[in-house]
Amino acid sequence: MLPSAITLSLSAVAIRVPEQTVDADTWVRRCGLPGHRADALMRNGVHQFHDAVAGSPVSLACDAISVLLAQTGTAPAGIDALVYTHTIQSSVLAPPAGTAAFIQSHMGLRRALAFSVMQQNCVSPMAAVRVLRALSVAGQPLRRAIVVCADVIGSGCDHLRAIDDLALHGDGACAFLLERDCDRNRITGLHLYTDPRYFRGTDDELQPVPDDRYYWSAFTTMRAALAQAGITGNDLAAVLPHHVNLPGWSRLMTMLAVPHERLVTSNFGKFGHVFGADPFINFGTSPHRAPGTSSLLFSSGLAGCFGAMVVRH
Repeated sequence: MLPSAITLSLSAVAIRVPEQTVDADTWVRRCGLPGHRADALMRNGVHQFHDAVAGSPVSLACDAISVLLAQTGTAPAGIDALVYTHTIQSSVLAPPAGTAAFIQSHMGLRRALAFSVMQQNCVSPMAAVRVLRALSVAGQPLRRAIVVCADVIGSGCDHLRAIDDLALHGDGACAFLLERDCDRNRITGLHLYTDPRYFRGTDDELQPVPDDRYYWSAFTTMRAALAQAGITGNDLAAVLPHHVNLPGWSRLMTMLAVPHERLVTSNFGKFGHVFGADPFINFGTSPHRAPGTSSLLFSSGLAGCFGAMVVRH
């Protein structure tokens, strides 16, 4: 764990999703898939997703930042760093344009150090937190930073929304504010892991390869973050997961020795799998936890990426 003098806090989260939603039945029909796929998705807690149609992920990102600044009363001049993260390659402006630079200019974040983090797929927002912590260790005077992640699956790729029958990718963005020297929501543990066996990401059918070792990798990643925070699974007030494989989370909760009722599941069916935003959506929409308790955020992505973060309320 970092010295308390440079600990970052997850101060606030803002979410921006398209208004249009599509249920599992409708998605199955419009992709020409057999009806039993919808039944299988529903059994796994997959009800609907938000659909941006032809919307821009960059616009969603700017909207999320605008909401974040407004709800926290933070002036753009008070932001020292901006990190844009994403999973899909098409979620950035085509070169020579720069997405981070565009968002910085559009939102008036003129003082901010702006850059992007990707290739950790759905773990990229947590990787951005790690980079910002490293900058703090190096003495960079970062008092406030914004991490924003946004992804949109284009209409031509609609058939790729499904992760087997375990999730449907949804479009959307979230932005969160990191601050130094705050008393609430301090990040006390952060661990990332990449398993190189999964470097291809998917099989020839563009689907993840089933592997029982996934559970061990997820468990050990979360256990390492808990160890950094100096707590055990039973000490957690809540587990804030990514919205993939709801049945599998029962197994992980048992492995972590966390009571199953502490897993936050209310957003699985509502939002779909909004890439790296999922655990932060759960953080932003969950009730305030009692001071001194801790929550665990987790995400994993294709190509063997795993990330876990512990926040002390």
